[in-house]
Amino acid sequence: MTIDENFDLKGIMKNYLLSQKDVGKIVGVSRQFIGSVLSGKKSLSPDKKKVLLDYLSYNSKYELETSVDYLRIRLKTLKWFEVIEDLLFMDSNLFNIDVSSMHNYNMSMSYGSIRILRHSENIDMGTLVEFNGGGCREFEQELKDQDRTWKQFFQDCFHFSMKKKQVTNFEDLDDYLKFTRLDLATDEMYSKKGNYNLRKLYDKMLAGQIQTPFRQFSSNESFLYRDGEFISTGLSLYFGSRKSKSIYINFYEKDKEQSMARNLFVDEIHELYGYKNRYEIRLFGDKATQVIFDFWYNDILLQNLAGQIISHYLDIKDDTGNWDIEWLDVFGSDKSYGFVNKPREVSYDRTLKWLDSSVFASLKRNLEIDRLTGSRKTMDLFHEKELDEKNQNLVDSIVKQKKERAFYDNFHEMIELEYD
Repeated sequence: MTIDENFDLKGIMKNYLLSQKDVGKIVGVSRQFIGSVLSGKKSLSPDKKKVLLDYLSYNSKYELETSVDYLRIRLKTLKWFEVIEDLLFMDSNLFNIDVSSMHNYNMSMSYGSIRILRHSENIDMGTLVEFNGGGCREFEQELKDQDRTWKQFFQDCFHFSMKKKQVTNFEDLDDYLKFTRLDLATDEMYSKKGNYNLRKLYDKMLAGQIQTPFRQFSSNESFLYRDGEFISTGLSLYFGSRKSKSIYINFYEKDKEQSMARNLFVDEIHELYGYKNRYEIRLFGDKATQVIFDFWYNDILLQNLAGQIISHYLDIKDDTGNWDIEWLDVFGSDKSYGFVNKPREVSYDRTLKWLDSSVFASLKRNLEIDRLTGSRKTMDLFHEKELDEKNQNLVDSIVKQKKERAFYDNFHEMIELEYD
């Protein structure tokens, strides 16, 4: 990209999905100033334009691997065998009844590190599906055998729940489906050209070069005596409270941690496993649910989500107060993740796509049965069904939008014909 008189800030923001706050944060001005630029009242200086374009040109210079590292799903049902068979697509006979339970549940089954918990009477607690780190890796193998991905599994979680609750709107699942915890782990793989030094983040935090909403920061590094000297087990940095039920971030030197765990030299860890640093994000409740929804519904890559979340919570500067290029080399330049306090709108077209894959086939089957048997049961049920106020308002809104779109489409066609 070059800087010239055709610099299109609106186009750049649309293409990179940047908000006014994102742009202001990048170039060092207020959100209000960017609003004035967009309205034509003010303009960005050539230097500020260059700052924005330079920032957007940064891509990660390291090999990164992002994975689901912990997951808990609560479904408001006591039929845990249905969850195993119809959602996990696994044989419930493979699960063993556990003697002990956890998380205040009184019944538990497990298959390897995959755990299913149920409360015998409390429907609000229902059934809890839990994958720890090992369980996530084991379930990934199950998904591979089923020809599914994490994204497809999350989609199935929503569709399974909608079917069980007999609703057609995702926002109506709030009391049935909850993703109570999600951990994302990004591994920065070892590079012979060099890797990011986490000690720099520690120094920057103490020097006030990291702006963050977190009110708590801690670090940890221990040493073990090996071969006549004390060897570091790795530096760990913790942003936020470990007791948080919202979000918690942890970075650590995974190569050194694995060196101690496997009793291997760090060079051997690099050679055998390729690990260097790990960046973990632990999300709870609504934040976990929103990130999973965006990963599936809005089709955002896990690695991008991880980078955006970290960017949202950690604004890392260099010694001059500009964004830190060495840190941009890790995740690249990405917009800050926008956590919201309201449910996502579900588009009409996306709903049609879901209906096509999940509902219309069953409806057509039932209509065919009625046709062959001379019955009208399906159509009678269809005509007897009345829209509630919420769905009627949705219909009215979509019809209005479509009429407006049709008017403008026809208007532009008439203008084009007039000038042809």
